[in-house]
Amino acid sequence: MSLLPHLAQSPPATHEGSRFASSGLSQPDRPLKIALMGAPIGIGNRGVSALGVSVIRLFCSAHNTSEICLLMGDRSTAPKRLVVDGVSRLIPVVNYRLSPKAPLQQQLWWIAVLALAYRVCGWRWLRKRIEAVNPWIRAAAASDVVADIRGGDSFSDIYGLKRFLTGALTVISVVWVRGRIVLLPQTYGPYKSLIARCIARYILLRAVPVLSRDRAGLEVVTEITKGLQHAVFCPDVAFALESRLPASVELAPPLPSSPDAPRVVVGLNVNGLMFNGGYTRQNMFGLRLNYQEYLRRLLLALLAEPTTEVLLVPHTFAPAGSVESDNEACQVLARAVPSEHANRVHVVSAEYDQHEIKGVIGTCEFFVGSRMHACIAALSQGIPAVGVAYSKKFSGVFASVGADAWVVDGRKSNVEQALTATMDVFRRRKELQVPLAARVNEARDLLARTFNRLATPENR
Repeated sequence: MSLLPHLAQSPPATHEGSRFASSGLSQPDRPLKIALMGAPIGIGNRGVSALGVSVIRLFCSAHNTSEICLLMGDRSTAPKRLVVDGVSRLIPVVNYRLSPKAPLQQQLWWIAVLALAYRVCGWRWLRKRIEAVNPWIRAAAASDVVADIRGGDSFSDIYGLKRFLTGALTVISVVWVRGRIVLLPQTYGPYKSLIARCIARYILLRAVPVLSRDRAGLEVVTEITKGLQHAVFCPDVAFALESRLPASVELAPPLPSSPDAPRVVVGLNVNGLMFNGGYTRQNMFGLRLNYQEYLRRLLLALLAEPTTEVLLVPHTFAPAGSVESDNEACQVLARAVPSEHANRVHVVSAEYDQHEIKGVIGTCEFFVGSRMHACIAALSQGIPAVGVAYSKKFSGVFASVGADAWVVDGRKSNVEQALTATMDVFRRRKELQVPLAARVNEARDLLARTFNRLATPENR
């Protein structure tokens, strides 16, 4: 039985119009105006960028006259240029700021004040005045669809309550203007604090629809809202991300040039955040796994196979010294490799965008990652991948393509257990490719159907 049920089988929701329309895509006479939140593009975290460009691609495929803007925290309002299926698009940016030095109209707290005034005020002239003076509220009011994806996993206080509250305030400001919001496929929870649970419930009850990228999220939404809201399953949007191999892949050292040399290329994504112990640098995620020791021993186990070449693949690029820096963590790990194996461990040494890094990952035969969207980049190209998890999000997303058994939970596994599980998938990689490819095709089909339905007039 398929893991991807038809959307029409989803439970009835409690808000009028919150179920997907049963009709197919219907193109209206005017462009579809979409405002996208929680997925800034062109940033160091290629996973978050992958979400943004994938959502844009899916909406453009569903409705070829889509006009999309980004609602995001950024210093600049300069538009972002993207190439989507060969077409160059300029994506406008409407920003908010947290800096006290920023202009008043960009301050998030001021946007929230104006949004609340907009909500409680019944005077049309005053609402029009607020729209005229504030770009954020004007964009929210003028859009046919405002959709939030919250970086895929930030509808939770796992990264700290402050980050959760900032993201929540942006969404609530839109809810106060529109009365509703679309929640795109993401992870819901966990919620460590009561205030996070209460705010999550407030938003969920005003979302039309709620899409979850894992089946566990369906239960979380029902539980948080006490059965008043129901989520619908939809795969992670990054399964639709385009892959583009760079003209030149910079590796240090380069791969052997001989085309006749038999080799197995294995990709290993090193998560700088896990490598450094989280934002606190003190095992923020409560891992049982000694992540650095696991990586060192995994390299040795892979290199014990004489034909193996390992690519160390960063997926979040950040300056040296940053706790987020995958690129620096890759370099540190490479320096720890014994000299007799150093020529078979290759660091991806240039910065590539989300499409290009997916193209690099596509050259691998097997992949191990701790950034989930690095793993999705592999899985979506039919490459068996092991996800080394620091949160619950991995298992649900891997399960969406039948790969939940390939997740190593760093919160529960020690080094020996993690190595055994990883090498087992590595040895079975050939037999796993065909069923994986079939599951990925199902995921892409469901994504297309979901966004077609989001783009119908009945659902706006």
